[in-house]
Amino acid sequence: MATLILKLMLLDDLVASERPATEGGHASLDYLPGAMLLGAAAARLYSKLSRSEAYTLFHSGRVRFGDGLPLTDDAPGWPMPLCWHTRKGESPLNGNYLDATKVRNLQFGRFDDGVQPKQLRDGYVRADGHRLTVRQSLRMKTAIDPDTGRVAESQLFGYEAIQAGQCFIARIEADDGMPESLWAKLTSILGRDGELLLGRSRSAEFGRVRVERLDGPTVPAFMPLSRAASQEVTLWCLADLALLDAWGQPTLEPSPAQLGLKRGCVDWARTFLRFRRYAPWNAYRSAYDLERQVIRRGSVITLSGVDPPLTEAERNRLSTGIGAHREAGLGQVSVDPQFLAGPEPVFAAHLPVQRTGSPAVPSVDHPLILWLKAGRTDSKVRSEAEKQASAQAKQLAERYRLARAFIGLAANQPIGPSPAQWGGIYERARTTDDPITLRQALFVGENALCKRNGEGWQDQFRDENGVRSFFDWFQAAATDHLQSAQALRFFGREAQRIAQGEHGRAASGRNPT
Repeated sequence: MATLILKLMLLDDLVASERPATEGGHASLDYLPGAMLLGAAAARLYSKLSRSEAYTLFHSGRVRFGDGLPLTDDAPGWPMPLCWHTRKGESPLNGNYLDATKVRNLQFGRFDDGVQPKQLRDGYVRADGHRLTVRQSLRMKTAIDPDTGRVAESQLFGYEAIQAGQCFIARIEADDGMPESLWAKLTSILGRDGELLLGRSRSAEFGRVRVERLDGPTVPAFMPLSRAASQEVTLWCLADLALLDAWGQPTLEPSPAQLGLKRGCVDWARTFLRFRRYAPWNAYRSAYDLERQVIRRGSVITLSGVDPPLTEAERNRLSTGIGAHREAGLGQVSVDPQFLAGPEPVFAAHLPVQRTGSPAVPSVDHPLILWLKAGRTDSKVRSEAEKQASAQAKQLAERYRLARAFIGLAANQPIGPSPAQWGGIYERARTTDDPITLRQALFVGENALCKRNGEGWQDQFRDENGVRSFFDWFQAAATDHLQSAQALRFFGREAQRIAQGEHGRAASGRNPT
C-alpha cells in the first residue's frame, strides 16, 4: 500500500466550516477535512488526466485523502473516544494530561461509587494522554457591493477559523495495484514541500498552509496500537463514518453487514454514537452535493459474538476504511485499540517536549521579526512621548491661569499664544522627525514660529521661577522635557486644544459691536 504522510502548518487562519451555508453562524471544524487535500490536488491535476485516471484517483476510493489531525511534539492527537467519561463536576486533567484514574470507559460499566458520569467529547488525545485542543478564532466581516465599492446593506457575517501557527498531520494512501505513474503524479503535486491554499475565503487572508513531506524515521505512529483479536470487536471512529443500508440510502444505525462482516451483532449498551449532517458544496458545478448523514468522529462501535475472531486480513480491510466517501477521508477506524482495552485507559510515558526553533535561529532576523521588534520599541517610545506631552500640557494650562492673574485680565479677554500658533507648531512637528532641526525651526532665526517679542509669546506670568513669558517657558520645556519630535508633536496637539478653550471663553464673553 502506497502512503504519503504530510505535515501541514497553518501560516494563516484557515476556515473549515462545519457546513457550507452562506447564512447564519459559521461554526468551524477542529481538523482539516480530507476533502480539502482532495480538492487541492484535483484543482492542479484533474484537467491533465484522462477520465478513467481521474475516476481512479479522485472518485473510486482506491486513493484516500485522510483528515488532518492536530500534531504536537511529532505525535498526532486522535478524536476523544465517546466511551470515555469522567465524574460529573470533576476535572479529568492533571495539567495538560488526562488522569487515567479519573477516566472511565463505560464499555466496562459505570463508576463503582455510582456517581453520575459525564462524557468526554471535545478535543484530542495523544498516546501519552496529552489532551489537545485546537485553537480557534472568530472574525466579523461584511460583503462589498461591487457596483458602488461600499459596504453592502445587511451583509454582515462572521467566520470561525482555526488559528494560524498550529500543525496537523494527514495521510494519503492508495490500494495495492495503483499505477505507479498515476501515484507519482499525485505525489509530485502534494508530496513536494511548498505552500497550499485550503478552506474557504482563500482569495482573502485565509487558508495559506506550508506542506512538508514526512519520510522514514520522521513519520509518527499514525494509528493507535491494537490489542489481540477476540470475539468482541471495538471500532473507534478516527473520522466521520458514512454508512449505507441495503438500498444504498444513508443510515445512522450500524450493522455488521454495513461494516463488511457476516457475523456478530452490535452491542448497543456498549456503543457510543453521535451524528451530524451536511451537504458539501461542489465549486465545479456551483451546487450542493447530496446531503451526508454521518456518525461523528470519536464514536465507538462494539460488536459481540464475532465467532470466529477477525482474521488479520479482515482487520487490515477494516483499517483501510468503512462506508462511503472514503476518498475524502471518511470511514477511517481503529480496530480494537489498546486505548479502549480496559475500564481505565493505559497511557504511554509522557513524550519529551520538542524545543522547536532554538537550533535554527538565523544569525540575521527575518524582516517580519525586525518589524515586530521595531513596533514594540516604537510603542514604548510613543508611550513615553505621550507621558511627557501630557505632563507639559497640564503645566501650560496652569500658565494660562497664572497669566490672567498676573495682570488681572478678565476671562473674556484673550491672552497667550493662540490656537493657530500652537497649530503651526503641531504641523511643523508632523513633518520633522529630528528634534534638533525642529527646535531650530521653532526658536531660531527671523522665520522662527516662536518669537520672544511675538504676539502672545511675550505675555508674562509669575510662577515658582519668577516672572517669565510664554516664550521662555515653552523654550525651556522643549529643551528639558519634550525631548523628541514625537513628544513635541503630541504636545502641540494638546496645546492647541487648551488654547482653543482659553480663546473660546474669551470670544464668547465679548459684546457684539
